[in-house]
Amino acid sequence: MQKRIFAVFTLILFVSTLLTGFLSLSLITDNYTRELEERLISNAQLIESILIEDGKIHNSLEIQRLSKELGEKIESRITIIDESGEVLGDTLGHDLPRENHKDRPEIVEGFSGRIGKTIRYSDTTHKEMLYVAVPVETEQGALFVIRLSIGLEKIKHMHHRLIYYIGFSILVSLFSALLLGYRFIGRLMDPIKQIIEASMKISSGNFERRVKIQSDDEIGELAVNFNHMADHLESTILQLSDSNTKFKALLTSMVNPIIAIDTNRHIILFNQSAEKLFKIDAKDALGRDVIQIIEENYLDRQLIKVFTTEEANFEISIKRPAKKILSINANPIHLEHDPTRIMGIVAIMEDVTEIRRLEKMRSDFVTNVSHELKTPLTSINGFVETLKSGAVEDRDVAMRFLDIIEIETDRLKRLINDILTLSEIESMETKFIVNEIFPSDTLMEVVDFIIPLADSKEIELFTDIDSALPSIYGNRDWFKQIVINLLDNSIKYTPIGGKVELTAYTKDNNIVLHVKDTGIGIPKKDLPRLFERFYRVDKARSRKVGGTGLGLAIVKYIVLSFNGKINVDSEEGNGTEFIVTIPITSS
Repeated sequence: MQKRIFAVFTLILFVSTLLTGFLSLSLITDNYTRELEERLISNAQLIESILIEDGKIHNSLEIQRLSKELGEKIESRITIIDESGEVLGDTLGHDLPRENHKDRPEIVEGFSGRIGKTIRYSDTTHKEMLYVAVPVETEQGALFVIRLSIGLEKIKHMHHRLIYYIGFSILVSLFSALLLGYRFIGRLMDPIKQIIEASMKISSGNFERRVKIQSDDEIGELAVNFNHMADHLESTILQLSDSNTKFKALLTSMVNPIIAIDTNRHIILFNQSAEKLFKIDAKDALGRDVIQIIEENYLDRQLIKVFTTEEANFEISIKRPAKKILSINANPIHLEHDPTRIMGIVAIMEDVTEIRRLEKMRSDFVTNVSHELKTPLTSINGFVETLKSGAVEDRDVAMRFLDIIEIETDRLKRLINDILTLSEIESMETKFIVNEIFPSDTLMEVVDFIIPLADSKEIELFTDIDSALPSIYGNRDWFKQIVINLLDNSIKYTPIGGKVELTAYTKDNNIVLHVKDTGIGIPKKDLPRLFERFYRVDKARSRKVGGTGLGLAIVKYIVLSFNGKINVDSEEGNGTEFIVTIPITSS
């Protein structure tokens, strides 16, 4: 900018100085020429008075003598012409050819009664000459013209000197002006440079930079306003930075996924929880259509409604990146200064997949429990009514009915106990009960407890338990429940004379339990649902052997509480094997 200002300043100064020089030169030349003309006119008028007063105007010899004599004195050529254009006398003498001068411009002007003036080249003197012709009229009425002429060499010489002096003056003044102008522009630009430098520092993040300019002019006022603006900008940036930090901390700490979209349904905000839910980075999601991230047309329809109905709460099911059920609370984003205008939508999401699964599980559980309780209660109620109606009088019938009531009552007790056990396993308070468990000793206790049950069905119970199994940490009663339920289940579904085998050993920092039987086995189609609550492969047979449908579900929940896993391998008619793996580091 400084270079441009200096260039423009130089151009203006050069043009103005040059124009002033030319105007001055022209004015001086014109004034000098005008003065020269006035002098020639004055001399001509003086010559006129001399010729007329002495009556010499009619004596040609006297005219010639006076022309030569006076011409030499005034350093001008004097020519006297009569009305016919003939030269009566000339300073240059009679030797010159006497051409008729009637048609000369200044002579024509003179004979018309006016003073004639002209500048032209003279063929006689071979010079550029200034001619002044003054008309003279005698008392007798005769008309003459006295013409004085002078060479313009002096004017040209003066003109050249003027050009030299003016040119020299122009150069000196131009140089001086440029030097002073450069220093002035430099001093003028220094504050502007300070402001530019300060603005660059501020734009790069140094909001503490200020300009130090002390002046009472517009530049000083600009500096003061700039510093005020910088103070306000620094304060605003700090507020925005603080708000942004708090906003980011809030978004990061929020468990719920949050997505904000603009009026074109393009994503403008995508927090970390949303990144985890949809398995995509925020930088890849920003600017994309929300339907490209959440491929659900119902979401698109609901978001459109939000722009008109202000808010919406709805649930959607997504398939990618995993099957999920999302509860969405969507609200419009209003401009602060114009609440009637909506600039987008913010949607707060909650993954309710597990909640809905548990709700369905609870509903199914209640349904199944009701069904399981209803069957024995109906049976008990029927036999009680029968006894009350008179069957109690028949001892044999009464005893048979009472035996059935006892069986159904025991079945209810087992069912209720299993329900309570399952509820206890799911209770948070119970999960915090941690004991040091010695698996070898605990397994032998269970075997001693189960042997009478196996003997009652003439089933051989084989054990292969490593006596040096490392200790683990957890709920000791639950650990026993795993083995009890698996062994009890195997004995129930193994025919008389069959075999059940319990094996325990360590492998890869895990305790591995195998419970294998030679029972009826499980069809392949039923294996995936084997650990569901109240699921029975053969309901009639299960009820016959006293099963509640909760034993294996209880085993699965306990194993998971130990951070372990359970697998089953079975073939219909060829027995079943359960494999339980529990990490030794469980605590």
